Amino acid sequence: MTGTASAGTGTSHPWFRDESRPAPSSLRTASPAEVTALLREELAGLSVSLPGPWVPAQPFVLPRQSYDELFDVARTLLALVRRAVLALDGGWPGRIEALGADPADYPLLSGQDNTETAYCSMMARPDIVIGENGPQLLEFNVSGTFGGPNESHGLTAVWQRTHSERFFGHDPLLARVRAFEDVCSSRRLPRAVAIIGSLGDLEDDADIRFQEIELEQFRRRGFTADFFEPDQLPDALGRPGNLRYPLGLRNFATADWTERGQSLRPVYDAQRAGLLLLPPQSSGLLANKKALALVSEGRPWMTRAERAVADRHLPWTRITLPGRTRWEGGDHDLSELLLGRQERFVLKKAIGMMGREVLVGRHTEPADWRLAVEAAFAAADSVVQQYVEPASCDLELTDGRAVFTAQVAPVLSPMLFGDRPGGCWARFLADEADRSASRGVISVGGAGAAENAVLTWADPADAAASTRAGEAGL
Repeated sequence: MTGTASAGTGTSHPWFRDESRPAPSSLRTASPAEVTALLREELAGLSVSLPGPWVPAQPFVLPRQSYDELFDVARTLLALVRRAVLALDGGWPGRIEALGADPADYPLLSGQDNTETAYCSMMARPDIVIGENGPQLLEFNVSGTFGGPNESHGLTAVWQRTHSERFFGHDPLLARVRAFEDVCSSRRLPRAVAIIGSLGDLEDDADIRFQEIELEQFRRRGFTADFFEPDQLPDALGRPGNLRYPLGLRNFATADWTERGQSLRPVYDAQRAGLLLLPPQSSGLLANKKALALVSEGRPWMTRAERAVADRHLPWTRITLPGRTRWEGGDHDLSELLLGRQERFVLKKAIGMMGREVLVGRHTEPADWRLAVEAAFAAADSVVQQYVEPASCDLELTDGRAVFTAQVAPVLSPMLFGDRPGGCWARFLADEADRSASRGVISVGGAGAAENAVLTWADPADAAASTRAGEAGL
């Protein structure tokens, strides 16, 4: 391997390191130019960001214990958030009201409460940073449209081609298919799924290529699978009550369609004709950060073990409501606490993703912070979360010629499909100045953020599973 500009700094947080394993860079078999070309070819047209001249020269490779811990933490906290939402009175319409959401933002709520309840947490992706004591879960993205599945699938394919030793990572596209298999088995449905979206959501031929990859994953597992645009619904699915495609993958965000004037009526009509659209619209309530605050504050039904998990892996989070609260062993007026200890907190809108409308106290002018806090309490539309200083790790980057080692503080996003682990996506900032300015922000999904896959070291069982999947064409 040639073109290495500098050695590793050796300053990675211990959670990221496995001293018994070789450095991933020593296993790289492709040149910097080959790595760069493969990344740009495999990922062109996706939402994957390869900003500036530098791209990753390797995946994030975690010790197996750390890799598995991400999914364990995600699964446990997702179950607690789901239960906290279900404990709110009034069925799904009542839960929307209780969490301060607008019913108009949930036009595809099916009215079938049992179905909504059964599948509301079917697809989820948290954003996690590594704090002093390990994983800290900052928010949940719960829907069918969060970023990560296609991106980590494509990135993993590149790393498996450019390194001599196979790393292991759960495949998000396969995990999603298996979640649909579970639905078919439990409801005795034929294996037929309609991926519902719009070509208006796709940017170019590469996006369409990944649409075909998604369909092929279903077809290789015995599904009849096709892509449908809204103007084809509901007629293309078959007769009401006897649909050729009883299941639908909601591959669109209702807000996106509403903003550009795309009617949701055909999708609604397809549901009325018997289509089970997954994940259901109720899933959006689990992404509401007020639900996360309920778990952080503690619910009467939580066991001591559940309370311990929340305390360890969920930063202190509260809804911006007047009153007193417990923080670090003391009793405080919440608004006075936020104004008096601004540097310790982050203010976030309860509804919103990808770091939008997030204010980090230590990076905000005091006058601006005061105005934001006052507005949040007046509207009761936000949460406050204790700031987490994210730990760093070493990652090799390349410009196609040289390779250098940078310290980055990644946001890690393990994905769950039907409670099944489905790979892990990561975002990071390679530029030191930009990274310093954004530390602790909920995610780094904005301009300048780069992306990567998170993998671990394959053990014999993983290798055997990978071989069987390859023989099956997966």
